[in-house]
Amino acid sequence: MHTRKLTGLLAGTVLSAVSFAAPAPDVADAVMNHSADTIRTLLTQKADVNAPQTDGTTALMWAVRHDDGATVDQLIRAGADVKIHNRDGATAMYLACINGNVAMIEKLIKAGAEVNDTFLTHGETALMEAARSGNVEVVKVLLDHGAQVDAQDTIKKTTALMWAAEQNHPDVVRMLTAKGADVNAQSMVGEAKKRYGVNYPPGRGSSHRWRYRPDPGVARRCSGCREGVV
Repeated sequence: MHTRKLTGLLAGTVLSAVSFAAPAPDVADAVMNHSADTIRTLLTQKADVNAPQTDGTTALMWAVRHDDGATVDQLIRAGADVKIHNRDGATAMYLACINGNVAMIEKLIKAGAEVNDTFLTHGETALMEAARSGNVEVVKVLLDHGAQVDAQDTIKKTTALMWAAEQNHPDVVRMLTAKGADVNAQSMVGEAKKRYGVNYPPGRGSSHRWRYRPDPGVARRCSGCREGVV
């Protein structure tokens, strides 16, 4: 009697575990492996397009990473979520910005991606990534879609303008300042040098605030003058 009850309980536990198991990331695996035929078959079978791999990467992220616009279109039509973050905080928008693919960014925004969404672990934005890489076309499309020009990350309150100046991208500096970027914005020091590779005044401690002054060749060292951009 007790044996039958125990067997029944174990069977029920197994069934519950199976029913609540995470969906298999078949679509993500197929996109990762460039298996176009498998992708089509899985989508026809209504496989879960948002089922992530173990690190949280989805099929859409792989398609964006591969710059595969046709597969991105297929996945979006099948219900791919453009806002999902993987375990490291990366998003499809982040990957599109890394690739500098304006058409892909437009697709994602049209599908509902938030232009001011933050990713990774320190609250970076798409505009910060574009400014850091110096891609003027990506910066422009993000600004045209409402990117917040003075958004700051969460580790040292760095802005897109600071990244553009630090990486010596004068065209991006001009574009950001023309959109009203604050040339007097302040960033925190301390761990910033380790993270960004920037030389800040020594011995000030983590509470010291660094006043943003663009490097020579990108902008003149000035105090609150937008005309200082060269």
